[in-house]
Amino acid sequence: MNSHLALLGWTERLQHEFESIENSSLVPARVVRANRGQYIVSNGIDTRPGLISGAFQLQSEDAQSFPTVGDWVGIDLQTRKEDAAIIQELLPRKSLIERQAAGNESRHQLIAANVDTLFLVSGLDAEFNINRIQRYLTLVGNSGAQSVILLNKSDVATDLDDAIRSVNAIAPDTPIHPISALSADGLASIQPYLQPGQTVAMLGSSGVGKSTLANALIGGPQLATQSNRDTDSKGRHTTTWRELISLPQGGMLIDLPGMREIQLTGDATGLEQTFSDIEALAKKCRFRNCSHQNEPGCAVIAALETGTLDPNRFNQYQKLKHETESAQTRISERRKRSTAARNPRREKEQRFKEISKRLRKHQNAQSKWRRKNDSY
Repeated sequence: MNSHLALLGWTERLQHEFESIENSSLVPARVVRANRGQYIVSNGIDTRPGLISGAFQLQSEDAQSFPTVGDWVGIDLQTRKEDAAIIQELLPRKSLIERQAAGNESRHQLIAANVDTLFLVSGLDAEFNINRIQRYLTLVGNSGAQSVILLNKSDVATDLDDAIRSVNAIAPDTPIHPISALSADGLASIQPYLQPGQTVAMLGSSGVGKSTLANALIGGPQLATQSNRDTDSKGRHTTTWRELISLPQGGMLIDLPGMREIQLTGDATGLEQTFSDIEALAKKCRFRNCSHQNEPGCAVIAALETGTLDPNRFNQYQKLKHETESAQTRISERRKRSTAARNPRREKEQRFKEISKRLRKHQNAQSKWRRKNDSY
Protein backbone atom coordinates (compact mmCIF):
# COMPACT_ATOMS: atom_id res chain seq x y z
CA MET A 1 0.00 0.00 0.00
CA ASN A 2 1.25 3.50 -0.90
CA SER A 3 2.95 4.95 2.21
CA HIS A 4 2.36 8.54 1.10
CA LEU A 5 -1.37 7.90 0.76
CA ALA A 6 -1.39 6.01 4.09
CA LEU A 7 -0.35 9.23 5.83
CA LEU A 8 -3.52 10.80 4.44
CA GLY A 9 -5.66 7.92 5.75
CA TRP A 10 -5.56 5.49 2.81
CA THR A 11 -6.67 1.98 3.83
CA GLU A 12 -6.96 -1.48 2.30
CA ARG A 13 -10.73 -0.92 2.03
CA LEU A 14 -10.13 2.16 -0.10
CA GLN A 15 -7.53 0.29 -2.15
CA HIS A 16 -10.08 -2.43 -2.89
CA GLU A 17 -12.70 0.17 -3.87
CA PHE A 18 -10.23 1.97 -6.11
CA GLU A 19 -9.16 -1.20 -7.91
CA SER A 20 -12.78 -1.77 -8.95
CA ILE A 21 -12.74 1.44 -11.03
CA GLU A 22 -12.59 0.58 -14.73
CA ASN A 23 -10.50 3.60 -15.73
CA SER A 24 -6.91 2.45 -15.15
CA SER A 25 -5.42 5.87 -15.93
CA LEU A 26 -6.73 7.38 -12.67
CA VAL A 27 -4.73 7.77 -9.46
CA PRO A 28 -6.18 8.15 -5.95
CA ALA A 29 -6.10 11.47 -4.12
CA ARG A 30 -7.80 13.13 -1.19
CA VAL A 31 -9.67 16.43 -1.17
CA VAL A 32 -7.73 18.52 1.34
CA ARG A 33 -9.59 21.76 0.78
CA ALA A 34 -13.08 22.64 -0.43
CA ASN A 35 -14.81 25.98 -0.78
CA ARG A 36 -17.94 26.57 -2.87
CA GLY A 37 -17.18 24.03 -5.55
CA GLN A 38 -13.43 24.71 -5.66
CA TYR A 39 -11.11 21.90 -4.60
CA ILE A 40 -7.49 21.23 -3.71
CA VAL A 41 -6.45 17.56 -3.93
CA SER A 42 -3.36 15.68 -2.76
CA ASN A 43 -1.89 12.26 -3.50
CA GLY A 44 0.53 12.51 -0.59
CA ILE A 45 3.34 13.85 -2.78
CA ASP A 46 1.78 16.48 -5.03
CA THR A 47 -0.95 19.01 -4.19
CA ARG A 48 -2.85 20.83 -6.93
CA PRO A 49 -6.27 22.30 -7.77
CA GLY A 50 -8.99 19.77 -8.64
CA LEU A 51 -11.61 20.32 -11.33
CA ILE A 52 -14.80 18.26 -11.73
CA SER A 53 -14.97 16.59 -15.13
CA GLY A 54 -17.95 17.17 -17.40
CA ALA A 55 -18.92 13.50 -17.27
CA PHE A 56 -18.83 13.58 -13.46
CA GLN A 57 -21.17 16.57 -13.37
CA LEU A 58 -23.64 14.94 -15.76
CA GLN A 59 -23.79 11.77 -13.66
CA SER A 60 -24.24 13.62 -10.34
CA GLU A 61 -27.86 13.81 -9.24
CA ASP A 62 -27.57 15.96 -6.10
CA ALA A 63 -25.15 17.70 -3.72
CA GLN A 64 -24.22 14.42 -2.05
CA SER A 65 -22.78 13.18 -5.35
CA PHE A 66 -20.11 15.89 -5.35
CA PRO A 67 -16.86 15.83 -3.36
CA THR A 68 -16.26 17.65 -0.10
CA VAL A 69 -13.21 18.02 2.12
CA GLY A 70 -11.97 14.61 3.28
CA ASP A 71 -13.31 12.74 0.26
CA TRP A 72 -11.19 10.25 -1.68
CA VAL A 73 -11.37 10.71 -5.44
CA GLY A 74 -9.92 9.28 -8.62
CA ILE A 75 -8.05 11.97 -10.55
CA ASP A 76 -6.69 12.16 -14.06
CA LEU A 77 -3.22 13.72 -14.19
CA GLN A 78 -2.73 13.10 -17.91
CA THR A 79 -5.52 15.38 -19.06
CA ARG A 80 -4.61 18.65 -17.42
CA LYS A 81 -6.40 21.95 -17.51
CA GLU A 82 -4.54 24.94 -16.13
CA ASP A 83 -2.24 22.58 -14.21
CA ALA A 84 -5.25 21.12 -12.36
CA ALA A 85 -6.13 17.48 -11.71
CA ILE A 86 -9.42 16.34 -13.26
CA ILE A 87 -11.71 14.61 -10.75
CA GLN A 88 -13.35 11.66 -12.48
CA GLU A 89 -14.51 9.38 -9.64
CA LEU A 90 -15.75 9.66 -6.05
CA LEU A 91 -14.94 6.70 -3.81
CA PRO A 92 -17.52 5.36 -1.29
CA ARG A 93 -17.46 7.25 2.00
CA LYS A 94 -16.82 5.86 5.45
CA SER A 95 -18.70 8.75 7.02
CA LEU A 96 -20.41 11.96 5.92
CA ILE A 97 -21.27 15.04 7.95
CA GLU A 98 -23.92 17.27 6.42
CA ARG A 99 -26.59 19.78 7.30
CA GLN A 100 -29.58 21.29 5.58
CA ALA A 101 -28.65 24.36 3.58
CA ALA A 102 -29.49 27.68 5.22
CA GLY A 103 -32.94 29.10 4.54
CA ASN A 104 -36.03 27.16 3.52
CA GLU A 105 -34.24 25.02 0.94
CA SER A 106 -34.52 21.23 1.29
CA ARG A 107 -31.06 20.67 -0.14
CA HIS A 108 -28.18 19.29 1.91
CA GLN A 109 -24.86 21.02 2.41
CA LEU A 110 -21.88 18.70 2.78
CA ILE A 111 -19.52 19.55 5.64
CA ALA A 112 -16.83 16.83 5.66
CA ALA A 113 -16.35 13.18 4.67
CA ASN A 114 -14.37 10.15 5.85
CA VAL A 115 -14.01 11.49 9.39
CA ASP A 116 -13.09 8.99 12.11
CA THR A 117 -13.72 11.26 15.12
CA LEU A 118 -15.80 14.41 15.31
CA PHE A 119 -14.87 16.92 18.00
CA LEU A 120 -17.99 18.85 19.04
CA VAL A 121 -16.41 21.94 20.56
CA SER A 122 -18.31 24.07 23.06
CA GLY A 123 -16.96 27.04 24.98
CA LEU A 124 -17.36 27.24 28.75
CA ASP A 125 -17.76 31.03 28.70
CA ALA A 126 -21.00 32.99 28.44
CA GLU A 127 -21.82 31.16 25.19
CA PHE A 128 -22.12 27.72 26.86
CA ASN A 129 -25.42 26.21 25.72
CA ILE A 130 -26.68 22.68 26.44
CA ASN A 131 -29.41 22.90 23.79
CA ARG A 132 -26.81 23.71 21.13
CA ILE A 133 -24.81 20.62 22.10
CA GLN A 134 -27.96 18.49 21.78
CA ARG A 135 -28.57 19.98 18.34
CA TYR A 136 -25.05 19.11 17.19
CA LEU A 137 -25.39 15.56 18.52
CA THR A 138 -28.70 15.19 16.68
CA LEU A 139 -27.18 16.53 13.45
CA VAL A 140 -24.18 14.16 13.40
CA GLY A 141 -25.80 11.08 14.96
CA ASN A 142 -26.12 9.38 11.58
CA SER A 143 -22.77 10.57 10.16
CA GLY A 144 -20.81 7.38 10.83
CA ALA A 145 -18.13 9.28 12.79
CA GLN A 146 -17.53 8.93 16.53
CA SER A 147 -18.68 12.02 18.42
CA VAL A 148 -16.49 13.44 21.19
CA ILE A 149 -17.48 16.54 23.18
CA LEU A 150 -14.71 19.03 23.96
CA LEU A 151 -15.53 21.62 26.64
CA ASN A 152 -13.03 24.31 25.76
CA LYS A 153 -11.99 27.32 27.89
CA SER A 154 -11.95 25.32 31.12
CA ASP A 155 -9.66 28.05 32.50
CA VAL A 156 -12.56 30.54 32.52
CA ALA A 157 -15.36 28.17 33.61
CA THR A 158 -17.20 29.37 36.72
CA ASP A 159 -18.26 25.83 37.69
CA LEU A 160 -16.52 23.19 35.59
CA ASP A 161 -17.92 20.20 37.50
CA ASP A 162 -21.49 21.42 37.04
CA ALA A 163 -20.93 21.92 33.31
CA ILE A 164 -19.57 18.39 32.94
CA ARG A 165 -22.55 16.97 34.87
CA SER A 166 -24.97 18.90 32.64
CA VAL A 167 -23.38 17.59 29.46
CA ASN A 168 -23.09 14.04 30.78
CA ALA A 169 -26.83 14.10 31.60
CA ILE A 170 -27.74 14.69 27.94
CA ALA A 171 -24.94 12.57 26.41
CA PRO A 172 -24.07 9.76 28.85
CA ASP A 173 -22.51 7.56 26.15
CA THR A 174 -20.38 10.28 24.52
CA PRO A 175 -16.78 10.94 25.67
CA ILE A 176 -16.40 14.37 27.31
CA HIS A 177 -13.06 16.17 27.68
CA PRO A 178 -12.66 19.53 29.46
CA ILE A 179 -9.72 21.37 27.88
CA SER A 180 -8.15 24.77 27.47
CA ALA A 181 -6.71 25.34 24.01
CA LEU A 182 -5.06 28.53 25.23
CA SER A 183 -3.15 27.00 28.15
CA ALA A 184 -2.96 23.45 26.69
CA ASP A 185 -4.63 21.98 29.80
CA GLY A 186 -6.30 18.64 29.04
CA LEU A 187 -4.95 18.33 25.51
CA ALA A 188 -3.11 15.12 26.41
CA SER A 189 -6.50 13.44 26.92
CA ILE A 190 -7.43 13.83 23.24
CA GLN A 191 -4.14 12.60 21.76
CA PRO A 192 -5.46 9.01 21.29
CA TYR A 193 -7.88 10.35 18.64
CA LEU A 194 -5.00 11.87 16.64
CA GLN A 195 -2.99 8.76 15.78
CA PRO A 196 -1.42 8.24 12.31
CA GLY A 197 -3.99 7.67 9.58
CA GLN A 198 -6.87 9.00 11.74
CA THR A 199 -8.98 11.96 10.60
CA VAL A 200 -10.56 14.32 13.11
CA ALA A 201 -12.94 17.19 12.34
CA MET A 202 -13.95 20.03 14.65
CA LEU A 203 -17.51 21.34 14.65
CA GLY A 204 -18.79 24.23 16.73
CA SER A 205 -20.05 27.78 16.71
CA SER A 206 -17.84 30.76 15.97
CA GLY A 207 -15.87 31.78 19.03
CA VAL A 208 -15.61 28.43 20.81
CA GLY A 209 -11.86 28.34 20.12
CA LYS A 210 -11.59 25.85 17.25
CA SER A 211 -8.78 27.72 15.48
CA THR A 212 -6.90 28.20 18.75
CA LEU A 213 -7.27 24.48 19.44
CA ALA A 214 -6.13 23.63 15.91
CA ASN A 215 -2.99 25.74 16.37
CA ALA A 216 -2.30 24.02 19.68
CA LEU A 217 -2.56 20.60 18.02
CA ILE A 218 -0.50 21.65 14.99
CA GLY A 219 2.18 23.12 17.22
CA GLY A 220 2.25 26.62 15.81
CA PRO A 221 0.12 29.60 14.73
CA GLN A 222 -0.84 28.20 11.33
CA LEU A 223 -4.48 29.37 11.53
CA ALA A 224 -5.63 32.91 12.23
CA THR A 225 -7.53 33.51 15.47
CA GLN A 226 -9.76 36.31 16.75
CA SER A 227 -10.95 37.20 20.22
CA ASN A 228 -14.65 37.10 21.06
CA ARG A 229 -16.71 40.23 21.62
CA ASP A 230 -16.35 41.34 25.24
CA THR A 231 -20.02 42.30 25.51
CA ASP A 232 -21.57 38.86 24.95
CA SER A 233 -18.70 36.38 24.31
CA LYS A 234 -19.99 35.85 20.77
CA GLY A 235 -17.34 34.78 18.28
CA ARG A 236 -16.20 36.17 14.97
CA HIS A 237 -15.70 33.96 11.91
CA THR A 238 -12.01 33.08 11.55
CA THR A 239 -11.99 29.97 9.34
CA THR A 240 -13.85 30.64 6.08
CA TRP A 241 -13.13 27.38 4.24
CA ARG A 242 -12.86 23.68 5.05
CA GLU A 243 -9.33 22.36 5.09
CA LEU A 244 -7.57 19.12 6.00
CA ILE A 245 -4.30 19.68 7.86
CA SER A 246 -1.60 17.12 8.69
CA LEU A 247 -0.66 16.94 12.39
CA PRO A 248 2.79 16.23 13.85
CA GLN A 249 1.33 13.15 15.57
CA GLY A 250 0.53 11.65 12.15
CA GLY A 251 -3.21 12.23 12.22
CA MET A 252 -5.20 14.73 10.18
CA LEU A 253 -7.42 17.57 11.31
CA ILE A 254 -10.27 19.16 9.37
CA ASP A 255 -10.89 22.72 10.50
CA LEU A 256 -14.41 23.85 9.67
CA PRO A 257 -15.95 27.34 9.64
CA GLY A 258 -18.05 28.25 12.66
CA MET A 259 -21.77 27.65 12.17
CA ARG A 260 -24.48 29.71 13.79
CA GLU A 261 -27.34 28.12 11.84
CA ILE A 262 -27.50 24.34 12.18
CA GLN A 263 -30.55 22.95 10.40
CA LEU A 264 -31.30 19.24 10.58
CA THR A 265 -31.29 17.12 7.44
CA GLY A 266 -34.45 15.10 8.05
CA ASP A 267 -32.67 11.89 9.06
CA ALA A 268 -34.21 10.74 12.36
CA THR A 269 -31.26 8.53 13.37
CA GLY A 270 -29.46 11.31 15.24
CA LEU A 271 -32.64 12.32 17.06
CA GLU A 272 -33.27 8.75 18.18
CA GLN A 273 -29.70 8.37 19.43
CA THR A 274 -29.47 11.73 21.19
CA PHE A 275 -32.83 11.32 22.92
CA SER A 276 -32.79 7.55 23.35
CA ASP A 277 -34.29 7.88 26.85
CA ILE A 278 -37.38 9.69 25.52
CA GLU A 279 -37.66 7.30 22.57
CA ALA A 280 -37.63 4.37 25.05
CA LEU A 281 -40.37 6.02 27.13
CA ALA A 282 -42.47 6.65 24.00
CA LYS A 283 -42.50 2.92 23.27
CA LYS A 284 -44.23 2.36 26.62
CA CYS A 285 -47.12 4.70 25.82
CA ARG A 286 -50.56 3.11 25.49
CA PHE A 287 -51.05 4.47 21.98
CA ARG A 288 -48.45 4.04 19.25
CA ASN A 289 -49.18 7.50 17.79
CA CYS A 290 -49.10 9.23 21.18
CA SER A 291 -48.22 12.92 20.90
CA HIS A 292 -47.29 13.11 24.61
CA GLN A 293 -49.70 15.99 25.19
CA ASN A 294 -52.76 14.76 27.07
CA GLU A 295 -53.33 11.15 26.03
CA PRO A 296 -54.14 8.63 28.77
CA GLY A 297 -51.44 6.06 29.51
CA CYS A 298 -48.61 8.30 28.23
CA ALA A 299 -45.32 7.16 29.73
CA VAL A 300 -43.62 10.44 28.77
CA ILE A 301 -46.18 12.56 30.66
CA ALA A 302 -45.82 10.24 33.65
CA ALA A 303 -42.04 10.71 33.60
CA LEU A 304 -42.47 14.50 33.45
CA GLU A 305 -44.89 14.44 36.39
CA THR A 306 -42.59 12.31 38.55
CA GLY A 307 -39.55 14.41 37.66
CA THR A 308 -37.58 11.58 36.05
CA LEU A 309 -37.62 13.48 32.73
CA ASP A 310 -36.35 17.06 32.54
CA PRO A 311 -39.02 19.34 30.96
CA ASN A 312 -36.33 21.39 29.18
CA ARG A 313 -34.89 18.24 27.62
CA PHE A 314 -38.36 17.12 26.50
CA ASN A 315 -39.09 20.57 24.99
CA GLN A 316 -35.82 20.42 23.04
CA TYR A 317 -36.72 16.92 21.84
CA GLN A 318 -40.12 18.14 20.63
CA LYS A 319 -38.51 21.09 18.85
CA LEU A 320 -35.89 19.00 17.06
CA LYS A 321 -38.44 16.31 16.23
CA HIS A 322 -40.66 18.92 14.57
CA GLU A 323 -37.67 20.26 12.60
CA THR A 324 -36.74 16.75 11.48
CA GLU A 325 -40.28 15.99 10.30
CA SER A 326 -40.51 19.35 8.49
CA ALA A 327 -37.22 18.65 6.73
CA GLN A 328 -38.49 15.19 5.72
CA THR A 329 -41.61 16.79 4.21
CA ARG A 330 -39.58 19.34 2.22
CA ILE A 331 -37.23 16.64 0.94
CA SER A 332 -40.17 14.47 -0.13
CA GLU A 333 -41.80 17.37 -1.99
CA ARG A 334 -38.54 18.26 -3.72
CA ARG A 335 -38.08 14.67 -4.87
CA LYS A 336 -41.60 14.62 -6.27
CA ARG A 337 -40.94 17.84 -8.18
CA SER A 338 -37.64 16.50 -9.44
CA THR A 339 -39.21 13.24 -10.60
CA ALA A 340 -42.04 15.08 -12.31
CA ALA A 341 -39.59 17.40 -14.07
CA ARG A 342 -37.75 14.39 -15.49
CA ASN A 343 -41.04 12.82 -16.63
CA PRO A 344 -43.53 15.40 -18.00
CA ARG A 345 -46.02 12.68 -18.95
CA ARG A 346 -46.09 11.36 -15.39
CA GLU A 347 -46.55 14.89 -14.09
CA LYS A 348 -49.53 15.38 -16.42
CA GLU A 349 -51.07 12.07 -15.31
CA GLN A 350 -50.60 13.03 -11.66
CA ARG A 351 -52.33 16.37 -12.25
CA PHE A 352 -55.31 14.63 -13.90
CA LYS A 353 -55.55 12.22 -10.94
CA GLU A 354 -55.62 15.12 -8.48
CA ILE A 355 -58.26 16.96 -10.53
CA SER A 356 -60.39 13.80 -10.79
CA LYS A 357 -60.10 13.22 -7.06
CA ARG A 358 -61.23 16.77 -6.26
CA LEU A 359 -64.07 16.48 -8.80
CA ARG A 360 -65.35 13.23 -7.24
CA LYS A 361 -65.17 14.80 -3.80
CA HIS A 362 -67.17 17.79 -5.04
CA GLN A 363 -69.77 15.54 -6.74
CA ASN A 364 -70.19 13.44 -3.59
CA ALA A 365 -70.75 16.58 -1.54
CA GLN A 366 -73.38 17.78 -4.04
CA SER A 367 -75.17 14.42 -3.95
CA LYS A 368 -75.33 14.48 -0.14
CA TRP A 369 -76.69 18.04 -0.25
CA ARG A 370 -79.41 17.04 -2.76
CA ARG A 371 -80.46 13.99 -0.77
CA LYS A 372 -80.67 16.08 2.37
CA ASN A 373 -82.82 18.74 0.64
CA ASP A 374 -85.05 16.14 -1.09
CA SER A 375 -85.99 14.72 2.31
CA TYR A 376 -87.74 17.93 3.35
